[in-house]
Amino acid sequence: MKSRGILIVAIVISMFLGVVIGFFLKIEDRLDLQNFLNKKEGKIKSAGLPKPKPTPISELTVEQLFNIDTTTVQKRKIDTTTVQKRKLVKKIETYADLTHPETDLKDITFKIDGYVEKLYADFTGKFVKKGQPLVEIYSPQLVSAQEELLRAWDYYQKMQKTDDEVLKKSAKNFYEAAYKRLKYWDITDKQIEKLKKTRKVFKTMTLYSPYDGWIMEKFVYLGSKVQAGKPLFRVAKHKNLWLMVKVYEPDIPYIKVGQKVNIRFEAFPGKTYTGTIDYLYPMMDFKNRTRDVRIVIDNEDYKLVPGMYSNVEVEVPLGEALVLPDTAVIDTGKRQIVFWQKEKGVFEPVFVKLGRYVDGYYEILSGVHEGMVVANSALFLLDADAQLKGKYKTDNSSMPMMHHH
Repeated sequence: MKSRGILIVAIVISMFLGVVIGFFLKIEDRLDLQNFLNKKEGKIKSAGLPKPKPTPISELTVEQLFNIDTTTVQKRKIDTTTVQKRKLVKKIETYADLTHPETDLKDITFKIDGYVEKLYADFTGKFVKKGQPLVEIYSPQLVSAQEELLRAWDYYQKMQKTDDEVLKKSAKNFYEAAYKRLKYWDITDKQIEKLKKTRKVFKTMTLYSPYDGWIMEKFVYLGSKVQAGKPLFRVAKHKNLWLMVKVYEPDIPYIKVGQKVNIRFEAFPGKTYTGTIDYLYPMMDFKNRTRDVRIVIDNEDYKLVPGMYSNVEVEVPLGEALVLPDTAVIDTGKRQIVFWQKEKGVFEPVFVKLGRYVDGYYEILSGVHEGMVVANSALFLLDADAQLKGKYKTDNSSMPMMHHH
């Protein structure tokens, strides 16, 4: 216990001594710093250090403060162009899609009711030739019609031996009516003659294709019920196709029947087809603001198929006209201005009336004449200068008409 008390007293004494020593050290540091700053004469020691430049911060320029690059405005040389006549050719570029000609689509129907028992044309897109079997159909009506034909044939042959002309004529009419009935149902002469010879009534009738072409749509399957007059197949030959060109509203006035066009299909990028505008449809696409224009495409090699996408280009000659490049005209919407070179380095504003715009050139209807030299650059600088000098007048018609002599 005694030794612990002695240890505590020693710690307290050492802490007191540390505080006292630190206090005197701080006083000494302050005195040293004061002696360093002051001389006996009372002058600042830092006076001997290098002096800063005399330019105060307030004298810095805006460019120095914000580090802005500057350049000197120099007198600009203004390019000129001459008002001259030029042959205008408007180039119209648009897109088109291939489609089935409406005149080429043909429906194949069956003229009596029945049921599909065998299907030869069994998938869409299959090519069929004229006379090729498409489907076999069972029809109770067909069976009855064949039996009626055989009875009429027997009666007609029997009446050939009688001397009664009335009976002969009646038997003949009965036979011919039964024969025509089968013909109306597309039973061929060959099938009817075979029926008369074999006297075997066939329960199903084979329907043959009356056309060459691809089956674009198939409406029946094995076992389907067939109704008289309803189509079973839709066939298209694709020998000729229709290219439906979409012409945008501003280009419609330039499109005429008989114009030649160049066509490039995405499927054949290296080949250019040519076509002739065949028909202009009398309606607009309200959503896309286009009008359909039809071109008939010869497809003898059957390389083209409906649905293909193409780019179409039409060149329309517009004749000769007085023109200026668009870089020489200021068009504000309300007025159109060119700057006529009155003398070298002196330009005067002239109001002009513009016509058609074709491939970077404006047609000039009035205001300038052939041979006049006008500015072709720095138009907005000239415009600003003309406004400052009051060269524009409120009444455009009072603007002097510039003539070139």
